[in-house]
Amino acid sequence: MLSSLDTSFDRRCALPALTPRTSPPGLRMRPAAWLVLLAGTLGGAAWAGPSDALHPYASLAYNYEDNLFRLADANPGYDNTRSDTSRQAQAGLLFNQTYGRQVVSLQAKVSRVSFDHFTQLNYNGKDMLADLNWHLGARLEGNAGLSYMQVLAPYTDITTRERNLRVQKREYVNGAWGFHPSWRLRLGATHNRYTYDLLSQAYNNRSDRGLEAGVDYLASSGSSIGVQANKYSYKYDQLRQLGSGLVDAGTDQDDVKLKVDWRSTGVSSVQFLGGWSRRTHAFFTERDSSGFNALLKASTVWDGKVNFDASVWRQYGGVESNLVSYSLNTGGAVNAVWTVTPKIQASAQLKRDRRAFKGLLAASAPVDLSDATNTATLGATYVLLPSVRLNASVFREARSGLAAALFGNGNYHAKGASFNVNLQY
Repeated sequence: MLSSLDTSFDRRCALPALTPRTSPPGLRMRPAAWLVLLAGTLGGAAWAGPSDALHPYASLAYNYEDNLFRLADANPGYDNTRSDTSRQAQAGLLFNQTYGRQVVSLQAKVSRVSFDHFTQLNYNGKDMLADLNWHLGARLEGNAGLSYMQVLAPYTDITTRERNLRVQKREYVNGAWGFHPSWRLRLGATHNRYTYDLLSQAYNNRSDRGLEAGVDYLASSGSSIGVQANKYSYKYDQLRQLGSGLVDAGTDQDDVKLKVDWRSTGVSSVQFLGGWSRRTHAFFTERDSSGFNALLKASTVWDGKVNFDASVWRQYGGVESNLVSYSLNTGGAVNAVWTVTPKIQASAQLKRDRRAFKGLLAASAPVDLSDATNTATLGATYVLLPSVRLNASVFREARSGLAAALFGNGNYHAKGASFNVNLQY
């Protein structure tokens, strides 16, 4: 799926890239040449062992989707084409080193994504992160960092065949003070900046700011319970066109929630973050809403081989659309990873997410606007060598609901598959 082309890391924050419209000659390599290059790095980077701070890595991926732009089932597609195949090649460096009690983590990655038919989507990516896990004395610790990411934004809620690159910049700082062996105070702040290179999507350019404060009781078992308060502000660069006028789509959100982390056994845990949330609008204040918002997650390990986790949620979420400003999302997901042998893993995931749209046009709609998306994914991983992994996956996605026509996509089905080779030293 398009989200599989995201060049982000699995990390606390994210970031972008320079994206020329044409491929530099050095990147116009055939798949066989990429495989030779990746295999050649195995010996060239052997100097980075497991205990080294610096780890180079590289990967090559092939992706196929039968409905790349998430078009309605009856839509024949652009140029009577709905499907496409893409290739993604990337290389990067990971650095992690402890200096005294301070831990410095750095990540950098460059990538190239090329499509066979819709070549106007081709792009180069850069992804970077710098994080400091800081400690002061025996009771103060936290994280501070910044990140930068550029990816191809999803086409779920827009109808266009043009390339829509999204840049996210993030700065964050947080800290925890263990003022008592059983009590901890937490404070944090984040700032996210989003910009889009597609002019028709410039209305989504925005800045998100968040503040958090909380206090936790720490049990000797490793479990904790506490309360936290959050304040978020979502401000857009441009006023949005609504009918014959311009409106401010900015919103604010205030949360007061209970936070629980229950370590029920050595391999099982339950996390809960839920309570009261209030969303307010700069315009269409009659659509201000409040109520219960929560996220519940549980995880365990069966027989030492199957990692299982499940989650359910009822939360506000942003929507990249000129018609609505946010949604109330409810849903659930289950995920399982089975270690078949020391070299083979299998995975499966099921997810359902229902969005009830609010704000902007939704404020004057005669009916409640909502949609629901169901996604199923199967995957397998084979450890060819200690530093070489092969991954394959397939997915199926379907969306339906009254709001589907609102975005122009309509109800749709999509299927796809991917295969990639990962090298890390």
